[in-house]
Amino acid sequence: MHWKIKAGIQKVLSYTRLGDRFNHIPATLQKHYYENVFNYQLHECIRKLKETKPFLEGKEKIALEIGTGYSIVSPVILFLLGFKKIVTVDISNDISMNTAKKQLCFFRNQAYKAIVMKNSIYEEGELEEKINTLLSFTSMNKLLDYCRITYLPKYTFDDIDALNYKFDYIYSQVVFEHIDKKTLEALFKKMEKWLSNDGYGVHTINFIDHFANPGFFQDRSISEFNFLRYSDKFWNFWTRNPIAFTNRLTFPFYLDLCEEVGLDVVSFKGKNYREHKPLDNSLIHKDVLDKYKNTVRIEDLQKYQRGTLVFRSKP
Repeated sequence: MHWKIKAGIQKVLSYTRLGDRFNHIPATLQKHYYENVFNYQLHECIRKLKETKPFLEGKEKIALEIGTGYSIVSPVILFLLGFKKIVTVDISNDISMNTAKKQLCFFRNQAYKAIVMKNSIYEEGELEEKINTLLSFTSMNKLLDYCRITYLPKYTFDDIDALNYKFDYIYSQVVFEHIDKKTLEALFKKMEKWLSNDGYGVHTINFIDHFANPGFFQDRSISEFNFLRYSDKFWNFWTRNPIAFTNRLTFPFYLDLCEEVGLDVVSFKGKNYREHKPLDNSLIHKDVLDKYKNTVRIEDLQKYQRGTLVFRSKP
């Protein structure tokens, strides 16, 4: 499907009250969707935590997740690993008990359970009891309370400030690319304040054009960096809405932003997880280059499809 057709559909849906949910329906129709979400969340949660070892290993800590999405799996995993408090925030209210039960039931799978056990502070019997208890709930509020999770939908930065927490771990999974540049700059300033003195931020960021993502609506004719060829005015016309927006920024922006707000970059690991088909560099629009305060190497704009950024508060 041509990307403009999908973009047009998403633009229309964005004007409706349930537009984002309608946009999400095709994904849920995929075979093994709920297990795939669980498996993905489990492995990504553990992978990101390993970036902080030995700091978080075996310790009760407070975590903040930026971008809950449709799944409560990741905060529940942190609870089972031993975090004493998890706050998860999103710009919309998309979680439901029905979806949670379809995803969390995979904790009964012995292979998945073994992964949690290997990384948890709890003994096997205690962990088994916690899993059985959380799977018994039919109310989202009771599930969240038991797992020591605070869910803040339609959040503002002031909502997080009001909690008066210092977070030992702030994380996100393919969320930052959906946040506009100005809000990202404000968020990074806040994260520097929210982190505990020895806290970590671990964020996986997608750098590609989402209209090239696999699926029923994928535009197979375009590069995964197709969106770099357009002016801001053109791109915003098609995508400046809560469903379709991506900011078209890549890793040098985030590294520079950490330096600007006083965060110490521990590591950045870039990755290409699919066939790499960059644009000719001459096609990249000037508006894209102008997003960077410092001079950026044009070849870096298409170097990675995804990356994981790890930072700490500066000593």
